[in-house]
Amino acid sequence: MKKSKGVASIEFVLGFMAFWLMCMAWVEMSYMSYVSAIGDLAVSEAARDSKTHDRDYMQAFQNSINKSDSLWAGVVDGSNFRLSIQYLGSVNDLENMVDPCVIPDGDNSQECGIAKDSSIAVYRIDYDFNSIFTYFMDSTSIFSREVIVIQEYERDSFEVK
Repeated sequence: MKKSKGVASIEFVLGFMAFWLMCMAWVEMSYMSYVSAIGDLAVSEAARDSKTHDRDYMQAFQNSINKSDSLWAGVVDGSNFRLSIQYLGSVNDLENMVDPCVIPDGDNSQECGIAKDSSIAVYRIDYDFNSIFTYFMDSTSIFSREVIVIQEYERDSFEVK
């Protein structure tokens, strides 16, 4: 009888730890899903807003992402966003595009191609997601989202062949 003293306490602690880890995994998966959905919303709204400007699409894209009253501003860290815009002149250029616009290390934004007379643009955001389980997994995951749009002020040069 004396040998089994404290077994219930040990079982409770082990069971509670397993339950707590399961709950934290559920919270982490929910947060990852939310960040992914926010990324979709962020890139679509920012691209919609940016494509209607007549100049400096990247500045408009950055301003739209970094708005303090945006839905994602209180939940995700805006400094973890990396933005790129790939300008394309025709549908054939879009078909032949293999790699996305690469953002150099240390930069948060990159434009590839020439905005003037490029009627198609691929707006892309990458978000560095830091997991609460970094001790067990890779320290950072990247969520990437992109939207293909017709640039409003460049669309007169758009021609489908």
